[in-house]
Amino acid sequence: MIKKVIKLAVFLLVANAVYQVGPVTVHYFQFKDAVEELALFSEKATEQQLAERVMALAEEYSIPLEREYLLVKRTSDSLSITADYLETLVFFPGTEYSWEFNVDARAFR
Repeated sequence: MIKKVIKLAVFLLVANAVYQVGPVTVHYFQFKDAVEELALFSEKATEQQLAERVMALAEEYSIPLEREYLLVKRTSDSLSITADYLETLVFFPGTEYSWEFNVDARAFR
């Protein structure tokens, strides 16, 4: 009986971890893909317009990105978009884990 309870507890812990990490990871890859696509196909947009679009994408994909951690830099032959943010995951009540994500998209002419 005790063995079954322990197995159930371990299963529930693993299921909770997947429940916490899965959506965050999916949102990260969707956001990263969208930012890379934006960098590739935004030749005429200004840095400000690109920053506004990245912030809109962050909201769309439930990314807790703050404007101060977003850098859009255009040179004569390249475009770079860098965004850093933290996701806080709760695996157990009272236990938080901060997971840092970095998105770096570059496009060259």
